[in-house]
Amino acid sequence: MKACFDDGNSLSVAAVVVSYNRVDLLRKCLAALESQDRRPDEIILVDNGSTDGSVAMVQEEFPGVSVFETGINLGGAGGFAWGIERALAAGHDAAWLMDDDAEPLAGSLGPLVEAMEKAPDRPGFVTSTVVNPEGEPNSGHLPDLSPDVARQAKAGELGGMAVNSASFVGVLIDLVAAAKMPLPYADFFIWFDDAEYTRRLSRGAYGVLLPASRIRHPEKQNQVDMGGRLFYYIRNNLWLRRLDPSPRTLLQNPVRWGAGMAVLALRQGLQAQDRRLWLRSAARGLYEGLARSPRTIWPGQLLSKSVQLGR
Repeated sequence: MKACFDDGNSLSVAAVVVSYNRVDLLRKCLAALESQDRRPDEIILVDNGSTDGSVAMVQEEFPGVSVFETGINLGGAGGFAWGIERALAAGHDAAWLMDDDAEPLAGSLGPLVEAMEKAPDRPGFVTSTVVNPEGEPNSGHLPDLSPDVARQAKAGELGGMAVNSASFVGVLIDLVAAAKMPLPYADFFIWFDDAEYTRRLSRGAYGVLLPASRIRHPEKQNQVDMGGRLFYYIRNNLWLRRLDPSPRTLLQNPVRWGAGMAVLALRQGLQAQDRRLWLRSAARGLYEGLARSPRTIWPGQLLSKSVQLGR
């Protein structure tokens, strides 16, 4: 582990950044992290096999950053699984997760750490408010508010709102809770891995959104034709529902889930430029979403090499 930023805080925090071939955005992200008034105790970069000089840039311009190279693109899901694995192994208490296109605004980490430290019942996560480049709420990261009155009261005492889930854009997770559950499902690769993982954290405790902490992120672009990514969207959406043990989800019929995704697939088919790719992606997504499940990987298994990703 490289040198940490020790500023006397009781809660040890690792910032975990997952990156792939976005060197200019990564530079802005790391600069924003290093300029925080409450700096992370360590910055862990998980590089997913970048070929654009990202690692060399970090080693030259940000020598204090701990770089872990996967050697292959594991997607956001695999990258964050590795990042949490390494943050746990380094002995940190919390991890602040984000992609390389996130830019924490000044003073963003302090309120998150303060809320987690002073909470009588520690939340599973405390997350930043995601804003677009204009500073307005980001429409792709709107809060999933909890209807639980007791949880809202707890979150209100911390200056925030109770939420059921959060994206991996500025979410500070409790690593004590994370150590007791499987890592993010790396097999998701992209999409819905963050919602699934933070739902687990909030079920065991509660999640909090803090307006006092803000992080900038580009707006998601509507994908009229998802192409091959339709496979991940359908499969992971079905996995998300199957992995949720809440009574509301259990009462729903898996056939109904599949039918909903089939309708989405048909709509995509009407706009697909490559119909063969669309058909393969839709059929495979429906099949794997209903018939298969992601691998369960516990903390320690990646470092012990008892489980390997992307091989």
